[in-house]
Amino acid sequence: MVNSFVKRILLPVVVVITVAGCATQPNIDTSASPTSATSTESSSPDVLEDYVFYFVGETLSGFRLFQEVHQVSASENELGDDKGLNALVMLVDGQLPPFDGDHKTLWNNGTKINGVTRLGDTATVDLQLGRISFGSETEQRAIDQIVWTLTANDPTITSVNIIVDGKPIESIAGHVDATKAFTRGLDYEVLASVWIDLLDKSDLVSPVTISGSACTFEANVAWELSQGDAIVQSGATTAKTACPDRSEWTIDLGTLAVGDYTLRVFDTSAQDGTVISEDTKDFVVLN
Repeated sequence: MVNSFVKRILLPVVVVITVAGCATQPNIDTSASPTSATSTESSSPDVLEDYVFYFVGETLSGFRLFQEVHQVSASENELGDDKGLNALVMLVDGQLPPFDGDHKTLWNNGTKINGVTRLGDTATVDLQLGRISFGSETEQRAIDQIVWTLTANDPTITSVNIIVDGKPIESIAGHVDATKAFTRGLDYEVLASVWIDLLDKSDLVSPVTISGSACTFEANVAWELSQGDAIVQSGATTAKTACPDRSEWTIDLGTLAVGDYTLRVFDTSAQDGTVISEDTKDFVVLN
């Protein structure tokens, strides 16, 4: 079973997402290195690597993808060197849960990854389908999860074919044409309008600055900072550009007392103030 190992980070700023990929199938080395009975045992620190995942959440605009960055232990999860394949196995096999309880994977249905092959900038993902029960919208978002997660972790890939048990298919669940390669759709049609770029339950130090990305009307992003049930700060910021472009926003929370906090960011309707989409992250201020 693949288990996500998330490390708390001692940083005054958010984690920068780094993605990279390579085009080889994973080779998992299960052999143990011989050691002498008289030698002193030593072990190098475990290497944690950032993986980008796209989970599904409900918004006023329907199901949208939310980005989460998880730090994963390669040794604990017996990961090979194919980062794109690793990411899909963890996502589709349903063994890496999202940080946010409002997010989910649509693939937690017994589906498995048989493998990923590449030809130029096109990848072919071979699935072993589980108990599929998708409507038209959820089928499209499930496909988007695969496409966006794979291309985030292997940016050499720009298009993705999906096959089942080694054979081409017309559709996964009968709603979306799978005879052609899939590519990333338009950001504002696929992604949630706002999210926080922060590892959940991160350890931070004051002064605290948190960033994220958004695609909102007039670039507006509202926010609330809470301790328990009490809102201790609130306000609004703006992203660098307005929708249809997606861009970064930043909130300077200043010097915070030691303790646990929750940051909520949200996008509201320009007509009636209804919340269209929101994201929350917990963090701890150490000093």
